[in-house]
Amino acid sequence: MLKNLLIASVIVLVAFASDSTISLTKIDPLISRLNNGGDTTFVLNFWATWCAPCVAELHYFTDLDSIKPIKPLKVILVSLDFKKDISTKLVPFLKKRKIKTEVIFLDETNDNFWIPKIDKNWQGNIPATLIQNKQKSYFIPRATSYRELDSLLKISY
Repeated sequence: MLKNLLIASVIVLVAFASDSTISLTKIDPLISRLNNGGDTTFVLNFWATWCAPCVAELHYFTDLDSIKPIKPLKVILVSLDFKKDISTKLVPFLKKRKIKTEVIFLDETNDNFWIPKIDKNWQGNIPATLIQNKQKSYFIPRATSYRELDSLLKISY
């Protein structure tokens, strides 16, 4: 418990220094946030700093986060990095790239528990993206493009 509190404190302090916010969360509160988001469309990108295709497409999501659409849009980068690497790899990565998009570290260890909650057919490969609002849900279990994201967002509005 004390170790987790210390890790969380370090994350918060380093995150403030890097202009990005990192929070640790479990899958159920994240799903609850999506389901109770009102008229917000959520774009969740599941990624990790060690995943080259994830890093290559990351700018699509940070660019998407910087636009101001007519309807509410919330982009969340869901990190699947190793917990031990948060302060040594994840935070420096975000700081170096000046990422201001919300980052959540998914604090789950049982893949068989949380992966089907995102999509029952997902094998757990990354990158992967979930676009969801109260009317529709799209899951992309592979790398994507800005054009594909834009197209799916237009459909979801």
